[in-house]
Amino acid sequence: MLQFFDVTRDAPWFPQVKALYESAFPANERIPIKHLLDDKIKREFWAFFDKEEGGDAAAPKFCGFSNSITHGSITNIVYFAVVPELRSRGYGSQILQAIRRQHPDTRIVVDIEVEEDSKDAEELERRNRRREFYQRNGFDASPVDYVWQGEHYRLLSAGGTVTEKEFRDFWKEILKDIPGAKYP
Repeated sequence: MLQFFDVTRDAPWFPQVKALYESAFPANERIPIKHLLDDKIKREFWAFFDKEEGGDAAAPKFCGFSNSITHGSITNIVYFAVVPELRSRGYGSQILQAIRRQHPDTRIVVDIEVEEDSKDAEELERRNRRREFYQRNGFDASPVDYVWQGEHYRLLSAGGTVTEKEFRDFWKEILKDIPGAKYP
């Protein structure tokens, strides 16, 4: 069973979260990690640990992290990653389940890079695996595509569809007090 804890700059696991964030997301898809820790936007930034896998309840094994924003009836998982050597072992599904348990009455959305824009067969395979992972975990395609920081994304949702207007309104509201912030 996974446990999760808030990620703060002072947390002993912050270096692990930061390293995974920087290795799991290309530079054009990342924002400075200080913004993930900033309280201008109410985010849930969680580190996940498996107390069984580590073999020592006092030092559970770091498995991954999630960074999400909830407003109204929508929870947007903005960043989510599992430690590479632990992928395909069920941790990603457990993390999604934990997020859903925390937000049982919201529609949960994630974005994925559009498969059609893949530059080569390896990238296409990675994108297809990501889409299939989310579909196995109850996410369906939505009618929302957008471009952010030069990358073309498609929205997937669980718990109900999110319209393009709802998604844009969500981000307008989240970013309204941050000068110069760009929303999808």
